Amino acid sequence: MVIINTILILAAAYLLLGLFFVVPFIVNGITRIDEGAKGSKWGFRMIIIPGVIVFWPFLLKKWMRVSKKIKHD
Repeated sequence: MVIINTILILAAAYLLLGLFFVVPFIVNGITRIDEGAKGSKWGFRMIIIPGVIVFWPFLLKKWMRVSKKIKHD
């Protein structure tokens, strides 16, 4: 039972971090990593929220890589 509780707590923490990440990413990050998202409506941004919450570590890594590239240019 301890293992199941630990897994559930880790999963909840992972999703909670994704929930905190989604707001700044939807507002600023999406347009930095995807040129096609520039000028997108809020409907599109609301649709991608579940995916952003699940894949937040990958999106954060990509966002950081793009930000470093912009600063060096």
